[in-house]
Amino acid sequence: MWRSDKPSIGRRELISAAEVAAWAYCPESWRLHYGQGLEPDNRASLDAGTRHHARKAFAERLAGAAILLGWLLAVLAGAGLLFLLWVR
Repeated sequence: MWRSDKPSIGRRELISAAEVAAWAYCPESWRLHYGQGLEPDNRASLDAGTRHHARKAFAERLAGAAILLGWLLAVLAGAGLLFLLWVR
């Protein structure tokens, strides 16, 4: 995202999706953060939430990999069973 500190007359500013989401969620929060440049007072809580979501995302990726491994093992077991039936 490119943002100038000076007002841009005749220039187009790029707005990130995060900025749009922040405004849609709470216009006052957007005004304080993006308009006034103020940082939130609860930075420690926000950082803890970011870490929490990162751990959850890791657990979800791990669960997805475990499900994929289960499917692969089931396919291999089925192929092995078909091979044994074919050899007999």
